Amino acid sequence: MKQTIRSFSLGLLTAGTILLMIYYFVEEPKEKAVKMSVDDMIAEMKEEGYRVITEEQYITLSIDKDQVNKDADKTQVASTKSKSDDDKKKEKDDKEDLESKDKKSKDDSDKKDNKEDKKDKVKTYTLKIESGMPSSDIGDMLAANDIIDDASKFNKYLEDKDYSLRVQLGEFKVKSDMSFYEIAEAITK
Repeated sequence: MKQTIRSFSLGLLTAGTILLMIYYFVEEPKEKAVKMSVDDMIAEMKEEGYRVITEEQYITLSIDKDQVNKDADKTQVASTKSKSDDDKKKEKDDKEDLESKDKKSKDDSDKKDNKEDKKDKVKTYTLKIESGMPSSDIGDMLAANDIIDDASKFNKYLEDKDYSLRVQLGEFKVKSDMSFYEIAEAITK
C-alpha cells in the first residue's frame, strides 16, 4: 500500500512539474497577438484574405445596404456603370422617350399626387419612452408609425450594439429618414 501511494504522489509531482514548465516556457497565441501592433494585425488579416473596417464604416455599410435595396435609382446607376457606351446611349435614348411620353400623359392631378407623396415620404414621430418599457416595444412603435420598416431588425440592432441597456426615458422626435444609428443615438442621450 505504501508503494502505491508513493507511486501516485510521484506521478502527481511529475504532472505538476510538466504543467508548470508548459505554463512558463510555452508562448501562447494570445500573447503573440497582444505583442502585435494594430497595423501588423490588419496586415496579417489582409494577407489571410479578410477585410478590416472600422465600426463606423460597418454601420454605414449595413445602413447603406438597406437603403440600396429600397432605392431603385441607385441600382439602376450601378447597372449602367457596367454597360458599354453604346448600351448606355441606347438606354438613355429609351429613357428620354419614355419620359417624354410620360410627361404628355400626366395631368395636373397626378402632379399634385406626386407632390403629396414626396411630403409623405419623410414622417416625423414623437416617441415617448416610459419607465419599465422593454426596448422591443420601441421598435414596434416605430414600425407601427412608419418610421422604420422592420421592428425586429431595429431591436436586433439595439441589442447587438448595446443600445438597449442605455435607452433613456422621455420624448424623442424621430424621422423616417433617420438611420438605425441615428435613432439609437437619439434615444440613448
